[in-house]
Amino acid sequence: MLEWSTIALTCLLSSYVIIISNRKKEYLSCTVGKMASMTNSMMASVTMGTIFGILFRDVDLAIPTIISILIGMVIGYLTGKPISLMAALEGITAGVMGGMMGAMLGIMLQETFMDMMIYFLDVVYVFVIIMLLRVIDKESTKIKNENTLIKQSNYL
Repeated sequence: MLEWSTIALTCLLSSYVIIISNRKKEYLSCTVGKMASMTNSMMASVTMGTIFGILFRDVDLAIPTIISILIGMVIGYLTGKPISLMAALEGITAGVMGGMMGAMLGIMLQETFMDMMIYFLDVVYVFVIIMLLRVIDKESTKIKNENTLIKQSNYL
């Protein structure tokens, strides 16, 4: 049950970041876009990789690795593409790396520490996403204000 709630949390928060990055794409620099796509895909693929490593621990390392890499690549692409192709590529490569690390972590965990690791990843994931959303909001507000000042000076 804990695993499925973490998957739902990850899907919801990653989707929210994708929606926010699409809404604010005009107001985000390439640097912030790269950081947003990398952060979103890395955190999602590490978390999902760990969960799938735990769920598929009796199968093989290949299955959770492939699933989590694909999830990370899709999230990275969808987060970065509205901003720039470079941001999308950054997100895709971060998804590959996070997917591999997460799957290895999930398979290597001892059964007594699985729940603790899932709770820890949930807390870290939520904290990082909150920080990411704050950075996106701050950057978009700054660019909006700069654009407003430029428009006002053009009218003078």
